[in-house]
Amino acid sequence: MQKIDFSKIYSYSKLELFKKCKKQYHFSYLDPEISPIKKQFYKPRDYKTKGNAVHGAITLFYHLPKKKRTYEGIKKCLEQAWFSEVDAKKAPPLGKSGGFLDLEHERSVYGDALRQLKNLLKIEKNPSLFYMPTKNIWESFCDYENMIKPLEGDVMISGKFDRIDKLEDGSLRVIDFKTGKENGSFFQLEFYKLLAEMNFSGKISQVSFYYLDTGKVKNFDANKIDSSEIKNRILEKVDVVNKTERFFPTQTRLCDHCDFQEICPAFK
Repeated sequence: MQKIDFSKIYSYSKLELFKKCKKQYHFSYLDPEISPIKKQFYKPRDYKTKGNAVHGAITLFYHLPKKKRTYEGIKKCLEQAWFSEVDAKKAPPLGKSGGFLDLEHERSVYGDALRQLKNLLKIEKNPSLFYMPTKNIWESFCDYENMIKPLEGDVMISGKFDRIDKLEDGSLRVIDFKTGKENGSFFQLEFYKLLAEMNFSGKISQVSFYYLDTGKVKNFDANKIDSSEIKNRILEKVDVVNKTERFFPTQTRLCDHCDFQEICPAFK
């Protein structure tokens, strides 16, 4: 099997990280000493644990038979998906390994995760599923590997889809679940539209954000999105990355959530 050069593969999140902070990008993907061991710098955070658990529970839920897709079913899925990204073998309660201050804090966040899943059930119960991530949510890197596609030259793109539905007319809708505030870059949906077109034969007619915190859905007409324009924009962003010689830190309020703060020159 041919070895994959992951330095040539770009996802939406990878490009967004470069935009957010070039130094963090460098630590994550380019630094010869730090990038191979970057997971050692990861800090457990309550919102990450919740976000991963909600996404994992949704994946497990839609792998269930339709008759088991009930509130009780999704509750059990959340129990299975409640683990720490820094210590997946730790049994609940996760405590500090999940980024929680104490048991009361963890119970509060868990309750909020369950509330978001209830919001999903209010939106819909049995959609016409076309694609779901692997049900092995504990080792899901294959979802990323399976979507790698060449874009141009040695540049490739990939990413992880939360869900893809087949609509009544046979076209496809790409969905991204949001567990935070009602925001999200439209470029993310554009990127996913192009990636879906390159991986699946169906026409991508809609792209959607599902805001689980509020139970709201935002659908966008993907027919109006020019795929060739998206491709060019991605290549332009990659070109900027490749031409960058000095990766300076960008100091913002987001620094409080950076795993590399202890080695960042902005904090020395």
